[in-house]
Amino acid sequence: MKAWLSLSLFFVISIGFTQNSGLISGTITDADSSKFIPNVSVIIDSLKIGTLTNESGYFEFKSVPAGSYQIRFSCIGYAPRVKQLYVGSGKSIELTIDLIPQIETLKEVVIEDSYLHFNIISKMPYVNTSFSKFRIEQAGARDIGDYMRTSQNISGVRKGGTQIDPVVRGFKFSQLNVVLNNGQKIEGGCPNRMDPATGHVEIDDIKEINVVKGPYDLRYGVGLGAMINLLTNETDLPDSGFIKFNASKLYESNWNGNKEHVKITGGNKWGFVSLTGGRQSYDNYDDGNGNEINSSFDKLNYAGKLGLRPLKNHLLLLSAEEARGRDIRFPALPMDERKDDTQLISADYKIQSVGEVIDFINLKVYRSKVRHEMDNKYRPFSDTTVAISIIHAENTGGRGEIGFNLGIGELIAAADFEKIKKDGQREKYMILQPGLPVKIENLWNNAEIINRGFFALFQGHHKGWEYNLSARVDVNSAGSDAIIILHPILGEIYEFGTDSIESRYTNLSFNGGITRNLNEKFSVSLAAGRAVRSPDMTERFIILLPIGYDQFDYLGDPQLNPEANNQVDITFKYSHERMGDFQLNGFYSLINDFITGRRLPPAVQKPLSKDVLGVKQFYNAGNARLRGFEFSWATAADINPGVSLFASYTYGTLDKSIQYILNDQGEVIDDKTIYNDALTEIPPFESTLNFYYRMLNGRFVPTFKLRAVASQKHVSMSSYEASTPGFVVAGAGFTYVINSFFKISGGVNNLFDQAYFEHLNRNIIGTKYSLYEPGRSFYVNLFFKI
Repeated sequence: MKAWLSLSLFFVISIGFTQNSGLISGTITDADSSKFIPNVSVIIDSLKIGTLTNESGYFEFKSVPAGSYQIRFSCIGYAPRVKQLYVGSGKSIELTIDLIPQIETLKEVVIEDSYLHFNIISKMPYVNTSFSKFRIEQAGARDIGDYMRTSQNISGVRKGGTQIDPVVRGFKFSQLNVVLNNGQKIEGGCPNRMDPATGHVEIDDIKEINVVKGPYDLRYGVGLGAMINLLTNETDLPDSGFIKFNASKLYESNWNGNKEHVKITGGNKWGFVSLTGGRQSYDNYDDGNGNEINSSFDKLNYAGKLGLRPLKNHLLLLSAEEARGRDIRFPALPMDERKDDTQLISADYKIQSVGEVIDFINLKVYRSKVRHEMDNKYRPFSDTTVAISIIHAENTGGRGEIGFNLGIGELIAAADFEKIKKDGQREKYMILQPGLPVKIENLWNNAEIINRGFFALFQGHHKGWEYNLSARVDVNSAGSDAIIILHPILGEIYEFGTDSIESRYTNLSFNGGITRNLNEKFSVSLAAGRAVRSPDMTERFIILLPIGYDQFDYLGDPQLNPEANNQVDITFKYSHERMGDFQLNGFYSLINDFITGRRLPPAVQKPLSKDVLGVKQFYNAGNARLRGFEFSWATAADINPGVSLFASYTYGTLDKSIQYILNDQGEVIDDKTIYNDALTEIPPFESTLNFYYRMLNGRFVPTFKLRAVASQKHVSMSSYEASTPGFVVAGAGFTYVINSFFKISGGVNNLFDQAYFEHLNRNIIGTKYSLYEPGRSFYVNLFFKI
C-alpha cells in the first residue's frame, strides 16, 4: 500500500510541470559539389523519429526534449554519417552536414563507423552502457560474459574456457538481474554457476546488450547491482517484401577454435520468419607461459522466430531456441559439464501508437528449461569415486506493461509473474568398493520460488531538468520438499524440518534520478535508490556442495532475509563538438543483510565433499559497502582518428566477518572476528585506452587497445583470498568492408603473449594456482550477407 501511495504522490506532483523543448534543423549538401541533397533520411535513434530533406536539402525537428542525441544521415549513393549533439532547454540548433559520395559499385555498403565511436554519455541520471552487434563481431568473442568483461567496471569470474560469469562493480550472481529480450528469465542448472544465465544465449544472436549499473532499472525485476538485458529479437525489419541471408566464420589460433553462424530472414507486410544456427568447437588453450589449460568445449544452437502483423502497429512475435553444450571443461571446478540442453520459448504481443494517451502495450509469456549434467571424469580422484550430477531447472513467467503519454512526461505501469523450479541429485559410485550401494545425494529437492511483481516508472522534463521516479513491489514465496541427507548405511544424517522450509516476503524497491542541464555542454545527474531481492535457489535450498570462493561445502537456509542495496550515484557529463565527451561517475552502496556463509561446527554437520575444510551455511552477515568511480572520455563521432579512455575502481568491505584459523594440516582450530574486512572477488583499479582510424572512406578501420590493471592487495582475510599482481595487456584489430556482400575483421589478443590472470579467475582445482588467461591468439572473422 505504501508503494502505491508513493507512486500516486510523485504522479500528482509531476502534473504541475510543463515541457520546454528545443529545435533541430539543418541543411545537407554534397561534399564534392556543395549541391543540396533531397530525400536524405534523418533519424534520431533514441526518440525513434525521422524525416526526409526537401528539395533544398532542409530538415527540421520541432519539440525536441533537452538532452544529448545521436542523429543518423543516410542516402543512396552517399556514405552515412552520424552526428552527436546536445539540445539545451528551449534552444535551437542549426546544422550543416556534408555527405561524401560513394562510387557506384559500393553504393549499398553501409559504413558502420558510428559504432566505432564510444557513446559514453548516458541520457539517464545513472550509468547505462550498451554494446552493439558491430562491436561484438569486431571483437570475435566466444561468449557474452567473455565480451562484457572488456567494458568499464564489468569483470567476470573465469572457471574454464567459456561461460564467464559477469561481475558489475563488485556485484555478482543473483545480485545482477539478467533478462533476455525485455523480460525472459533463465535459471542455470549448475550450483557452481558453470552455466550462468548469459551462458545460455548464443553471442552471435545478440543484437544489443544493455547494462544499467546500480539498483535503478526495476522494469524487468530487481537487480541490486545492475540489470543486464540481452536483446536478440528483430526490431528494424522492413514491412515490404524482403529476404536476407547472413553467414559468419571465426577462427582463433591459440585454441584451434572454430565458430560458424548462419541466419536467414524473409517477410513482407504481413510478417516475417527468421532461422538461425551456430556451432562452436574449441580445443584447450595455452597460457602466456606456454602451459596447456584444459578448457575445450563444443556448442550447438539453433533458433526460429515468427513475426505476424495482424493489424497496423500490431506485432505478434513467437520465438523458440535450443542450445546444447557438450564436454565443456572447467579446470577450476570439481566437475566438468558433460551435457547441457537449454530450451527457450516465448511469445510477445506488441501494440504501438495506440492513441493520444496510451503510447504502447506489451505482453509477454515465456518458458526456459535447462537440463544440466556434470561429472568428475577428468579429476584425479575419479579412479576411486565417480560422481555424476543431473539438475533440472525451469522458469515459467509472463509480464504486461502499458506506456502512457501524459504530455508532461511518460508513465509506464507493469505487472509480472515468475515461477522457478529446480530439482537435482548427485550419484556417487565407489570404484574400489563395488560392494557398497550407490550413494544418492539431493542437491535440490523439488525446490520452488514464485515471484509476483508490480512496477511503475515516470519520466519527465521541466526547464532544463530531466527526472525519473520508479517503484516496484515484489511478493515472493518459496518452498521445497524436505531437505534431508541420507547415508547408505547410517540412514538420515541431516534434516531441515519441512515446517520451516517455506518462506514469504513482500519487498519494496524504489529509486529516483534527476539531471540538471547547466548549459548546452555540461550537466550533472544524481540518482538514489533502494532495491530488495529475495534469496535465490542456492542460498535457500542447496544441500552440501563446495560452491563458494573458499573450500567449504555450502548449505542453504530457507529462512534467510532478503538482501537490500541502498545506493547513490552522482554523474558529471560534458560534451564538446571538438574535445569530445566526458563522463565522471561516483557511487556509494550500503548493502543490508548481506548474504554470505558461516561455518557450522562438525558436531552440527560434517561435509560430504572430498578435501574441503568443513560446512558453511548461508546467513545474513549485516552490512557490506561498495564505493568507487568510473571515468570515460571519447573523441567526437566525426573526429578521425578516434580515441577513448576509460578508468574505474571499486572498493568493497564487510562490516563484520569471521576468519577461521587453520593449523598446518589445514584443519579449522579456532575463529576470530574481523571488522571492515575486504569483500571477496572485487576487481582492482584498471584503465583502457582505445584507438581507431577510419581509412578508405570508413571501409577499412584498424584498431588498437591497451589495458592496464593494478595489483589487488585489498583482499579478504576471512576467506584467505590471495592478492594478485598487476599487468598490462595489448591487442590490435581491424575491420574491412570489402563490398556490400563481404566484410572481414581480425586481430590479435594478448599481443605480447603476457602470462597473466585476472583477480576474479578461480584457482585450478586442487592447487593454489590461479587459472591463467590465454596467451597470444590471432583471430579472423569472415562475414557474408545478401
